[in-house]
Amino acid sequence: MTALFSFLGANITHSALAAETPVSEQPDYSETQWRTFYGEKPVDYRPEFWVTYYGSEEQEACYVPDVVSLSNGSPIRKKIYKEFIAEETDNNKHYVIRYPNKFKLNGCVYSSGGGQFYMEEKSDDPRLNQEPYTSKTQIKRISLIRGSSIVVVSLIGDHRLDNFNRSKTYVNKPNYNIFCYKKNSDSFVKYNNNPLLLKKINCFSSSIENGTKKLFAYNSYISYTIDFWKQHPDINLNLRLSNKTYCDKDDFCEKYNLPKLDDEFFNHQNSEELYQKGD
Repeated sequence: MTALFSFLGANITHSALAAETPVSEQPDYSETQWRTFYGEKPVDYRPEFWVTYYGSEEQEACYVPDVVSLSNGSPIRKKIYKEFIAEETDNNKHYVIRYPNKFKLNGCVYSSGGGQFYMEEKSDDPRLNQEPYTSKTQIKRISLIRGSSIVVVSLIGDHRLDNFNRSKTYVNKPNYNIFCYKKNSDSFVKYNNNPLLLKKINCFSSSIENGTKKLFAYNSYISYTIDFWKQHPDINLNLRLSNKTYCDKDDFCEKYNLPKLDDEFFNHQNSEELYQKGD
């Protein structure tokens, strides 16, 4: 499978710290583990994975020169933020995101402990490259196109595994079938004295794992122990999108004649049925 992947260097966004890096300097990936997310996806959407890399605590080159924390006076480690955009395959029905778990740059080893999985509707609207629509974390952008954080990926210590196994948080799961639904709502931001209409996508997955009900919904976490993460570099996240558009407030649903979301929508039986058969 890995033979099909190519590193998407053109789709990496560096943080302001990259300005400290000489133009001639290139990241060293010789000791990295290349990781992937892959799976099915809606044709008109493209997934992304956002990662913050932190410099090693043990290397002097990994600390910001002459800067200390205001809270405790300790040195501040360098960090670099990157966005990895999916490569699309099979007529845009499948995707793969490939990224390094660590790299060396300017004598500092940067590593990551997870990140944020995001998906956005594809669009050529030129306004998306202009303020106030450029930021993918600002609500005005989703007044133009649908987009949302799908799930946050985190790493945990082995000593926390038993607690996580008993909780609703997924842990050490290598594959998911995820149903994403379109949702409209009013924003507190007004345009021409009317609330700004927001066009979102929210995603969820629910199942019974070893007798425990698991669920992730909007902005939830999925977690992995460090050993499991190292041994499973390829994580399968399959994504399907609703045909219908939903809402969650009575007056809004009535105004636009949209079906309202309820608790039953998110139960484990409905989750897999929605993924397999749609809505």
